[in-house]
Amino acid sequence: MASGSSQPLDDYSDTERAIFDAALHEFARKGRDGARMQAIADAADINKSMLHYYFRSKEQLYEQVFAYTMQRFMQSFGASLHEAATFKETLRAFIDGYVSFIQDNRAVVKLMVGENLSGGTLLAEHMGQFRSMEGAPPRIITNRIETAIAEGTVRPVAPEHATLTIVSSCLFFFVMEPTVRVFAPAAHDDWPAFVEARKTHIFDLIYHGLAPRDAS
Repeated sequence: MASGSSQPLDDYSDTERAIFDAALHEFARKGRDGARMQAIADAADINKSMLHYYFRSKEQLYEQVFAYTMQRFMQSFGASLHEAATFKETLRAFIDGYVSFIQDNRAVVKLMVGENLSGGTLLAEHMGQFRSMEGAPPRIITNRIETAIAEGTVRPVAPEHATLTIVSSCLFFFVMEPTVRVFAPAAHDDWPAFVEARKTHIFDLIYHGLAPRDAS
């Protein structure tokens, strides 16, 4: 049975995974207040009594959905980010991993936006824990920026501001997808190809923007 704290992905049962997937989409569509436990049980193909056996309340399930999503986010990056030898490789791996995760998990964007608009208290709590983890992707990219500055391969910038800019660039066009499809015909014609092009553009813009500037 799931507890109130996060746990390794391998420790979740198949039933719990099915519940989380169903709950993620229900919360993303209806929000925390509008989501119904019966709808989640139906989508997970279990009865409501079993759902309450795993999660006593909708609030507890909502909290666990965030913990589960954070764990999946961390695991999705795999060895590509952790084994990157240079800042250039780290930046590319971070952008590719972040954008690919959001592309494959669109409901996560709606969930995060909805939570932020409602005050973001729970999200802030989980993000605070997530950010303190040694292997958390945002912490890795921030640390690599600091190292690159010390080595002279990145010009002096505020590492946390740089990380926020990178994350925002990876996320914004998903949040604003309907507007982006109007603004950029390529996005309207072939969204998957546009997403791949965005990865390259974001990397080029950030990498060269952080490059050391000569005295002239």
